[in-house]
Amino acid sequence: MQVQVTDKRPGIPLFWLARPKQFGIAVFSLALMGTLPTRSEAIEARFELTPQTLNKKLAPPVAGPEAKAATKKPGSRENLSRYTVQQGDHLYKVLAREYGITGDRADAVVQRIKRLNNLSDIRKLQVGSTLLIPALPAAKTVHPQRPATARKQATLHIVSSEQPPRPATVERASGAEVVEDARRIWSEMVPSPATGSNHFGYSSSAFKLSLDPDRYPVLPAHDGGTILIDGMQTLPTLVKALIQEENPQVRVVAENPANRRSFYRSLLSASRFYSFEEDFLVEFGTDSKISVQADFKIEKNPESLLRQDITLLNISEDRHAAPHGLRKLLAANGFRLLETARQFRDQKATGHRLHQITDKEPKRITDSLLDALAIRFQADKNIDLYAQENIGVSLEVPVDRYFETDGQRFVVSLFSGDPVTYTLVRLLETKGYRVIMLQDGDNLQSIADRMLSRMHLPAKYGEHDLWLTREVGYGVRMPGVMVRDSRHWNRNLFITDHAVDPLVQELADVNGYRLDGR
Repeated sequence: MQVQVTDKRPGIPLFWLARPKQFGIAVFSLALMGTLPTRSEAIEARFELTPQTLNKKLAPPVAGPEAKAATKKPGSRENLSRYTVQQGDHLYKVLAREYGITGDRADAVVQRIKRLNNLSDIRKLQVGSTLLIPALPAAKTVHPQRPATARKQATLHIVSSEQPPRPATVERASGAEVVEDARRIWSEMVPSPATGSNHFGYSSSAFKLSLDPDRYPVLPAHDGGTILIDGMQTLPTLVKALIQEENPQVRVVAENPANRRSFYRSLLSASRFYSFEEDFLVEFGTDSKISVQADFKIEKNPESLLRQDITLLNISEDRHAAPHGLRKLLAANGFRLLETARQFRDQKATGHRLHQITDKEPKRITDSLLDALAIRFQADKNIDLYAQENIGVSLEVPVDRYFETDGQRFVVSLFSGDPVTYTLVRLLETKGYRVIMLQDGDNLQSIADRMLSRMHLPAKYGEHDLWLTREVGYGVRMPGVMVRDSRHWNRNLFITDHAVDPLVQELADVNGYRLDGR
């Protein structure tokens, strides 16, 4: 032990007691000791503490050369690094994989990269080209990408999201409720040690430290360390120093839980998982595609991907819990879904309709399409070509279907190969009829595109999302025709000629679609 007497004010000596080998920090006390010699013995400068130091808040640690680069002048040559574009790259993927930059910070960095490299479309990067990357202040949190072959699966397509950033949600839960949700989720993600405790404390011959477990919760880290949550940022600097000197494996997370995304990002970083990725999107299927979007994808170790042991974490307060069928699909493909949401979405009668057409014959496809559009029609009708001219001549032309809508008259005719019949039907155009010609072998795509175009309906056959994935966290994309209800534009009519499997039907039901068809 070293003792130093310094006369800070007349008549009041100040004693500093330090045990550098054990604690690396000074503990001070006041006493009156007039018998000590006037010559003082100096201790090492690194153990000196002043009242100003004790009252000052710790700045967050900044690591390595990247931190130094952050203080340099923007635009200087030493602030830039170079990256060679590889097959399948886009900027968000590169930032997450190579630099650990995700979320809102990635959005800001992408804009800087676009300006530096004069990029107009970040989705069209040329393989082999070199990008200038500005200095980034954060240390990497995601490990380098494993070989691409490890990601290939027969029926599973992993897609890095290129959707626009989702709109910020209004956080309604209190910080305490967010922390409680985190504790529940964390117990499923990181097992607590057998001797684990929610109470943090330390006792030595020099001091005894105890923290309120409700105010400073403790979580286990994946690598065996400890996460201490200081959500209100009230933990004194001296106490932080004592804790981390005694046990460097303790990591203090001083992020406000009210900011859910940043709070969970800090927890995942402090836990030292092998890697984690934000805004992860995965797709299943080739015909009807089911997509799942997660706030975080977590790989606990290097073998997680090969062993199909990946955790997906959703923390948004604005979403409902995923349906059971979707959880089963994820589990079957090696994904474990954890969510802070506990309530399932109610099945509401929104008026959306999912109409399935199973017919293959052109005229029956036409009938089913008109049924879906709620248009009444007549089959096998004869139309007099000169009925409106009053010239004493009647020339009837047979058509397969006749209907009227929005004040217009329509005829549908299947071309039989007879040029006379074809010419007569076409002459109906001159009498104010809109003619739709069908051919053998026509399917829903060709018939719908031809018919809807003649009806001036803004719809076309193609792949369509039944709802927005970013709003509920999962989505269904199918081939078919999406028609908006002309009277209620918030209602959808989706017409498809593809099979609707039970899971697609379950997800559609939850999101307000009623299945019908013929």
